[in-house]
Amino acid sequence: MPVYEYCCDACGKRFEISQSMHDAPLDTCIECRGKVRRILSGGSGFIIKGAGSEVPVRTHCGKSEMCCGSRTPCDTPHCG
Repeated sequence: MPVYEYCCDACGKRFEISQSMHDAPLDTCIECRGKVRRILSGGSGFIIKGAGSEVPVRTHCGKSEMCCGSRTPCDTPHCG
């Protein structure tokens, strides 16, 4: 069964759950009972990087770039 990633709009919790492709998406957070949405993720592949490649900066909110363009990661618990 595939693993789907969800993020809560209320508390920012991110979680993964194994579901059948035919199951309806979850709509309630397992932590706070807030509204969740399914996140599209990159799957289980791998990336081969050559010399000199940079690893992207990850922020608290999960984006590969800073939310406001700042060099400092944000503390906002949102899914982006």
